[in-house]
Amino acid sequence: MGKSEGDSQGWLVTYSDLVTLILTFFVLLYTMTSGVEKTSFNSFIQYFQKNAGFLPESQAAVESIENKIEPEQLEQMMEEQMERWEAFADFLHEQDVASEVDIQLLQDGVKITLSDSLTFESGSSELLPEAKIVLEQVAEVLGEREIDIEVQGHTDNVPISNMLFQSNWHLGAARSVSVVQYLQAQADINPQYFKASSFGEYRPVSENETTDGRRKNRRVEIYLKDLIARGALEAVLPFDEPIPVYNPSTN
Repeated sequence: MGKSEGDSQGWLVTYSDLVTLILTFFVLLYTMTSGVEKTSFNSFIQYFQKNAGFLPESQAAVESIENKIEPEQLEQMMEEQMERWEAFADFLHEQDVASEVDIQLLQDGVKITLSDSLTFESGSSELLPEAKIVLEQVAEVLGEREIDIEVQGHTDNVPISNMLFQSNWHLGAARSVSVVQYLQAQADINPQYFKASSFGEYRPVSENETTDGRRKNRRVEIYLKDLIARGALEAVLPFDEPIPVYNPSTN
């Protein structure tokens, strides 16, 4: 039996992941270099701009390649993004909500996790005022750059069935949509770049047998698929844990 077309293209997924990792490394290296050293980095970027066209469009994860970003423009974008992350970190500490927001580096972007106590009342999909303030700051992090953004709604395993929500899937979906709508309005980014999804109770990060475990499972995750945001974040904030390989659209 012959291989399907999808099987024959499988190697491209692995290859594009490798390309993403390599360019991520050089984006980070770029933030630590100056003068003559940047010339080599600029040549590296130009090489990828000329030779990345053979990858399928869906696998071209590097925004600087897709949009033919010039090295000087990339430098400015990195500097601006670093300033935005620093301002966001300062805001979280000033508002005493840093414990309710978790920021994690991913292979090809950044994950921002908002706790349930910050975002919604129990069994509700209406954003709390505190959540709106945080999302306004997330919109500032995004700036005017149009990148792929996925918002996932997660719940605990306590059954819900009322006039509004038939299941935890419905609740998670409504919550992710609420976040997407508010974030999109604040960031003024084309809605085509946003994706709302729900996993209900089926992707827990902790046990559901305890109150604390259920609290951790009730969360909203915001995925920013963008190497510039990722490289800038790694340059300004310390991360000691290993970076997970995770693609929210496929896992």
